[in-house]
Amino acid sequence: MSAAASALAGLGVFFVGMRLISTHLKDLTSGSIRHLLTRAFHRPGVTPLTGLLAGAITQSTSAVTFIATGLVSAGALSLGVAVIMLAWTNAGTSALVLLASLNVHALALYLLAIIGLAFFTGLDHAPRYRHLVYAVFGLALLLYGLTLVKGSVAAVRDDFWVREFVEFAASTPAVSLLSGYVLAIALQSSSVVTALALPLAISGLVDLHGMTALILGACAGSGTAIVLISSGLEGPARQLAMTQGLVRGLASLLLLPWVLLEDHSYAMGPASLANIFTSSLPTQVGVVFLLVQIVGILVAWLLRTPIVRIAQYVAPLSPSELLSKAIHLYDEAAADPGTALELLRLEHIRLVKSLPDFLEDLRSPSDRAPDALPLKERAAASAALAHRMEEFLTEILRANPDFSPERIFDQRRRLADLKALQKTLARFVTELASVPELERPPFAHSLVEGLHALLMVVSEACGVDAIEARQLLETLTEERGVLVDRVRQELLSGSVGLIGREAILSAVLLLERLLWMLRERSPLPAGAGELEASTDLSLHALESDTLR
Repeated sequence: MSAAASALAGLGVFFVGMRLISTHLKDLTSGSIRHLLTRAFHRPGVTPLTGLLAGAITQSTSAVTFIATGLVSAGALSLGVAVIMLAWTNAGTSALVLLASLNVHALALYLLAIIGLAFFTGLDHAPRYRHLVYAVFGLALLLYGLTLVKGSVAAVRDDFWVREFVEFAASTPAVSLLSGYVLAIALQSSSVVTALALPLAISGLVDLHGMTALILGACAGSGTAIVLISSGLEGPARQLAMTQGLVRGLASLLLLPWVLLEDHSYAMGPASLANIFTSSLPTQVGVVFLLVQIVGILVAWLLRTPIVRIAQYVAPLSPSELLSKAIHLYDEAAADPGTALELLRLEHIRLVKSLPDFLEDLRSPSDRAPDALPLKERAAASAALAHRMEEFLTEILRANPDFSPERIFDQRRRLADLKALQKTLARFVTELASVPELERPPFAHSLVEGLHALLMVVSEACGVDAIEARQLLETLTEERGVLVDRVRQELLSGSVGLIGREAILSAVLLLERLLWMLRERSPLPAGAGELEASTDLSLHALESDTLR
């Protein structure tokens, strides 16, 4: 009874330690982890190290997955890079298994003594050290819990009921596989399942082949757990979770025949390879766990494209998410300024062509597009795409330090003007929409449709050869102070209350500003000819400098 109580107490202490580590390490390192993941986007060569460090520090692939989700949603991390990085994160979590394979009783006691001293001196109340103290406290409890479990398992291994239960669980690879799968779904971590099962192997209750099957099941189960957790999410979050489930499931599926053949002595499998590295059974379990994660890395690397496509098919982006994504930009293009600027021009055209859609909330149902997004979603999606374009401009400058910056600055200026136009247009719609439709003057509908027609001309003027549309735009946006005054009088003559009159007056002022921006600060992208001329001039200047 005392051994069973010790085992249960050890499990309890272990889980308390895990909770302390995950909670306080997240608060302590979430900013650093986020910074590391962002750097992985700009420097693909450090992706493996980034994932490895993130997994070793957090000991939770789920936590890193949801940190990466925010970055993928914001466009700061691509889905393809995130798949590779999280595969390396799984390998980083093997640090817990390798640590559990060691005799950590003395280390746990020393850590508890240090934490006691930290509490005595009040470091746990210092904002600077509080999270670190509790994270180390969690590690001490985790290790101490493991020693309790190890000791109790050794004490009860000869108990008839315990031996019968464990022998049943390890009787066949299928049962071990299923046990690991179910436990990983419950605990949401394959490394925790392996660490807790390690005392069974140390006590001789489960052999290395049984542990290998259990690890495979735990790997697949942890991937399923992430998919289940993300079931209420949409877009990039759901896609990223799906990729993790696919990577881990495929890794386990590929290794399963190898493990089954090894169990019948037909082939050399993970257990045989681990035996080559070390003769210590606990360390062999750690090596097997690491080998399974390495196979997951290979799966993610070789099958990244189909895995991402399947995830995108199963969890498609919403219309607003599609609008916020750059469909023409890709990282490798930043090294070629001419190509990069042309791709930016195409994205710029997308933004300009979406300007008429800002007015959909004000148009009559018969004229409104059936799939029109609300203004808030439309504005947020356009702002996200503009932000990604600004980042891409920075990437071009970083990748081409000798490239003339004039064209970059011109593109940045045009993008800034377009962003200002979007904000002004959104404010115009917000002000006019704040007046109930029945209280708006009849002339308001004509004003909205006229502005919509003007923005349609702006979108048509994006074409390289759209000379007539540009000339028409210049004519329509000429200084028309008398016309704006008439519009103001027509709108204010309606029977609206004081608040409505203020909103309409603000909308007219914003309309006047819109016309001025279209006339004086054109948001139109540069034409293809301008891009080529600019690139040729820059190359010519570079060649001249080289000759000198």
